[in-house]
Amino acid sequence: MKSERSLLLAIFAGLVLLIAMPWAFYRVHDGLRPKLVEVRIVTATDADPVYRDGPRQIGPGEAPAIAVALRVARPFGRARWLAPTDSLQLDGAPVDHEVADRWPERDRRVRVFWFTVECSNVGGSVTPERAARLLRYRTFLAGEMGHALRAASLPEAHNDDILGPQPERIPVDAGTLRLYARVEVFDPEREARTLQAASSAGADHILEPGFPAIHRSARLADGLHPEVGELFNLSGWEVEDGQPAWDEVAAAAFGLRFTEAVERRLAVSSRAFAAVAATGTPDFAPGGPGLEVPVTLAGGTVSAGGRALRWGEDVRPGDIVIDGSHYTVLVADDGDGTLGAADVVVHCWRRPPAMTRLGAVLPSSPTEARLVRHGP
Repeated sequence: MKSERSLLLAIFAGLVLLIAMPWAFYRVHDGLRPKLVEVRIVTATDADPVYRDGPRQIGPGEAPAIAVALRVARPFGRARWLAPTDSLQLDGAPVDHEVADRWPERDRRVRVFWFTVECSNVGGSVTPERAARLLRYRTFLAGEMGHALRAASLPEAHNDDILGPQPERIPVDAGTLRLYARVEVFDPEREARTLQAASSAGADHILEPGFPAIHRSARLADGLHPEVGELFNLSGWEVEDGQPAWDEVAAAAFGLRFTEAVERRLAVSSRAFAAVAATGTPDFAPGGPGLEVPVTLAGGTVSAGGRALRWGEDVRPGDIVIDGSHYTVLVADDGDGTLGAADVVVHCWRRPPAMTRLGAVLPSSPTEARLVRHGP
């Protein structure tokens, strides 16, 4: 009887072991797989082909390339970086890394979900009490960037998608874009299931110096500073209670003075946009404008003393038409020599900065305004 019981127990134990072996093998094998532990967004340009993390200033006309670097830990070894680039620098130092554009296992794949990090609102009027909510940054899915370790394209701004078509706007290849990426490892036979995931720094880290951002300047005209291009894509805000309220707004939203928020390309106002266009800084230089002329805005034209203003004589690129707190910067003549509705301008008015035609920004009824020029 005892021997029979022992035999049954041995058979049962053998069956349990036989059933458990595949599961145990799978668990051991799974435990030996590479682990995704960190994600960094890196960028490069033709002029500077080394892929680096952190923000990047890009000159007029330069086209940035964007990728992610993955820190992968392997059993019984130290973690190593993997990136689809030959050269890689992180935290200011070259990094020895594995050059690859795929996950290091044949039966696993990696997909990247790219996002922009933008202000949740495009702009408007703001008070210190509402600033933290209205100027809050969040992520927007950027499907146009694809799902590979190398982004398929530069992203668009997405916080203005709700505005629909804006035919009066002239495209500008410039602006500030902040980036976020979520990387997932999956089994290609079960794509819906994510096996591992890690992300780059999120929207709550935008004030950190190393947050991934692209700042693209633009050469709009000889009289405008290229830095003004970096302000495109930022939300445009107006405060009605003067400079102290501006600083209260920026303090509530970012813990900064407003000029610092503009310098760090977090937000902009109509006046600050015009100041950067004219002087390269968020505030006009001390000493006042070099030229200030009263003008009348009416019928799609700007006149002084009943006389139309002529390009090269009365106005030039970089001059500013000031209507109350709305600042419009002149860019180019349409070819007829006279300042009129079809001439190209840039402005920022309760919306992100835009290039458009003068007629699209002039008031519908006759208005007294000022034409101002800063500099010699």
